[in-house]
Amino acid sequence: MLTKIYDRLASLTLGLWLIGGVCLFLGIGSFSGGGAEGSSINDMPLFAWLRETPVVTSWWLWLTIACLALLALNTVVCSIESLRNKYGRTNFLVLIAPQLMHLGFLLIVLAHLFSAYGGYKQVMQVYEGSAIGFPDGERVQVAAITAAAGPMGMMTDFGAELRYGAPGNEKSQTIRPNEPLFYKGVGIYVKDVGMVPERTALVEIHREPGAGCALAGALLFTVGNVVLLAVRRGK
Repeated sequence: MLTKIYDRLASLTLGLWLIGGVCLFLGIGSFSGGGAEGSSINDMPLFAWLRETPVVTSWWLWLTIACLALLALNTVVCSIESLRNKYGRTNFLVLIAPQLMHLGFLLIVLAHLFSAYGGYKQVMQVYEGSAIGFPDGERVQVAAITAAAGPMGMMTDFGAELRYGAPGNEKSQTIRPNEPLFYKGVGIYVKDVGMVPERTALVEIHREPGAGCALAGALLFTVGNVVLLAVRRGK
């Protein structure tokens, strides 16, 4: 019984079916909407959304997570079997390249798990002189909000100068679109500004604890692909 279960978990066919299931359920979720509850999925960590959303709305995501969990297990078992069957019988690069890809995939899944559990996202409106508070009591001060306009009066650039650090050792950085400030593991992004009747900025705060793990996974997956292509091209 256990041998049959293990053999099925090590099956490439199972992996293909699980990938198909992930694509199917994500496709259903992208078209089902779910009203206001469904649209809030981009505004909070994944697990927080799942806790607050009825199963009748989030069922497709629960099935997607189940498929991904089985796919991760399938990946581990396939790697074990590949190493057992090919160790000492093939070129080292041919042996290790798929395992790098598998490890990269697993790290990316783990990264999303970290962010789904410990991530944080908030959008707020700030003013010149206001401050953004952090849980440990530290604050980032909004020193200035600026904008530049072209000859036609259209806004061409905007930003917000932020000051942070201990008194007497303060630092400052101007954040612009695609130029955020990363402070204590939190990204601070400026999304829009308004100059009248007073200067305000729309700021988005992100905390992604899985970002480093996702980067490592993406690099390993890329290296594995490149090595495998190079080996096959050499043949």
